[in-house]
Amino acid sequence: RYTDGDLSLKKSSNLLIIFLFLIAGCVAQSKVQTEGDFQIKKCGTVNVNVLSQMPVCERECQEEIEKLKNLLVEKLKQADLFEHVGSDIENYELIINVRITELLRVTSKDRFWLGAAAGRAKVTGTVELFDTYQNKIIGTFLVEGQSSGGTIFAGGTQQAIEKFVEQLVNFMHEKIII
Repeated sequence: RYTDGDLSLKKSSNLLIIFLFLIAGCVAQSKVQTEGDFQIKKCGTVNVNVLSQMPVCERECQEEIEKLKNLLVEKLKQADLFEHVGSDIENYELIINVRITELLRVTSKDRFWLGAAAGRAKVTGTVELFDTYQNKIIGTFLVEGQSSGGTIFAGGTQQAIEKFVEQLVNFMHEKIII
């Protein structure tokens, strides 16, 4: 048998759990799926291309893709995996082709007006590594980055882009042969 005190404690516990979920929400996530194992030789010069493969990509979408490309180039330089990294480099040894297949945007306005109901921003893309010396694709993998969600304080599109780039750079770091 439950007493009134037991029921009150149970209600309080349930409310506390709901409150903590609303505050904590879901954390930002990222993942990689490979299409077979491969390794990357340490090369000197790398060219980065980022394109949309979505049926519709309006001006805001193109701006987000440009931000992703710039952040990817910056993070690859910081990781010091290659001697030269850019999106307009000549005589490159490796081409990193990123094809964005999904971009779910959540802006700060969306988050302000809709709060947790705005959902989670998401970026998904296929990455293809092309070795120009061997004249062949040496690796292909899928990368996904998601923003946090579930609260009014959750992240947006920028956080999803950052998670996408972070996962891509970390994965390439694991595959480099020195």
